[in-house]
Amino acid sequence: MKLEFKQLPTEALPALAWVAQHTAGAPEHLDVFCGELVEKGDNFVVEGVWPGAFTELEFVASELFYGSGLRVIDDEVYFVSSCSTVDRLWVHQDAETITVSNSLPCLLAAADIDLIESNSNYASAVETIVKGRDYQKDFPVSRGTLQVHYFENICLTSGMLQIKEKGLNVEPFLQFEDYSRFLYETALAIGDNARDPARRLPVEVITTVSKGYDSPVSSLLAKKAGATKALTLKAARSVFPREDSGKEIADLLGLQCKEYVFERKNILDEKWYWAANGSLQDMNFSVFSYPKGPSVLFTGFNGDMVWSKEKNLQADFLKRKDSTGLGFCEHRLVKGVIHCPVPYWGIRHVSDIKKISNSDYMTPWSVAGDYDRPVPRRLVEEVGIPRTHFGIQKSATTIDDLVLLPVSPKLKNEYQKFLKLNNIPTQKVMGFSPMRTMVDVWRSLFRQRIIDLTNPILNLSASKRTFGWEDYLFPWANQSLKPKKHFTMRDSE
Repeated sequence: MKLEFKQLPTEALPALAWVAQHTAGAPEHLDVFCGELVEKGDNFVVEGVWPGAFTELEFVASELFYGSGLRVIDDEVYFVSSCSTVDRLWVHQDAETITVSNSLPCLLAAADIDLIESNSNYASAVETIVKGRDYQKDFPVSRGTLQVHYFENICLTSGMLQIKEKGLNVEPFLQFEDYSRFLYETALAIGDNARDPARRLPVEVITTVSKGYDSPVSSLLAKKAGATKALTLKAARSVFPREDSGKEIADLLGLQCKEYVFERKNILDEKWYWAANGSLQDMNFSVFSYPKGPSVLFTGFNGDMVWSKEKNLQADFLKRKDSTGLGFCEHRLVKGVIHCPVPYWGIRHVSDIKKISNSDYMTPWSVAGDYDRPVPRRLVEEVGIPRTHFGIQKSATTIDDLVLLPVSPKLKNEYQKFLKLNNIPTQKVMGFSPMRTMVDVWRSLFRQRIIDLTNPILNLSASKRTFGWEDYLFPWANQSLKPKKHFTMRDSE
């Protein structure tokens, strides 16, 4: 199989996006378009990091690969997804063509297909990733079939696609020291890979930090990987905002920390977040300033599932309580950011980590109560961060499930036109900021409590949206972000 790289204007694709297309009429060729920060060679395309030398290209077999890519091995092509569920691959097939991409808007353009704009189920389908392996793979489109893939690789052989499990490289963790050593060794190896001189562009390691449990761990490991900079938000999500800046922790770790204030007026590029999952929840990541070149961002997403003492362990290690982090998957490509969520390192052994968390020898690092995570507490305290500096009160800087409506007045008008064009009823509430505030308070304070109390009788849990028009943000954003005027995949030279 030969890769044939096609040229596009720099602005046509997000910096880390790539699209590959195989046609029945040219079975020995794979056409590929890449953003300007994607690494590529005669037999590979990659935007990612993993433990190991870059030249060996072992990201196909790794279970510690973060980002995405493809590699040709003999006559087969392996499309490689991230070893997490905060990123994904999209695959479209019709009678003649197979198209694969790490960006849905780019795939829609390359395959010359459309989402069904009147379909209200896309966002809820994306949200099924919280079910782990039972997530919904099939998404309706105008022609052929569209599927999404998480935490698995796809092999193209003889014109057919086969699903391949991720490699098994991580040994079980019998005690805390095993897990701690693994985390530090992985951080060092990922840092070496990011700076490998064989790369066309070195990848800068950065991290988020807050006063919680999870991001201080990602920060100390990012420091081990060579990070010098950290990003933090001053306030946590709350009706009455609480100070949540991790600057003091970053200072103690020797990281330069820049504080940001999250307000709706500071949101940038919001349409890429609607395209990710039809939700506001991760738009806080839009306020950060990222390096100009490629970077890898260490975060603590999924720390609650991995590091809590909760003993009700799910058989499926990919199950989550929410889909936070996934909303960044499209915008990160625009900003040249590889997302590396530390709690996913070695996640197949989450049962071992739970046993360690509940073991008697971890009691000195257990503070009791509902917010108790001995493993991250021990990791952070052992590098000199005082107990009183973190993990005191559970906070979140992601945006809660507020009223789902574009923030920018320009985009709000664009969305309302989209709804009218597709004969979808709208309410005038879209134009009233006071009403939006009332719905925000309803969502954040009362709605879930009422559902929890009445669900055994009224079965309200399935009714997630307050307004019907909230369900169409995903198709609207993806359709409007398609780089239509640039893609001529099949005819390109």
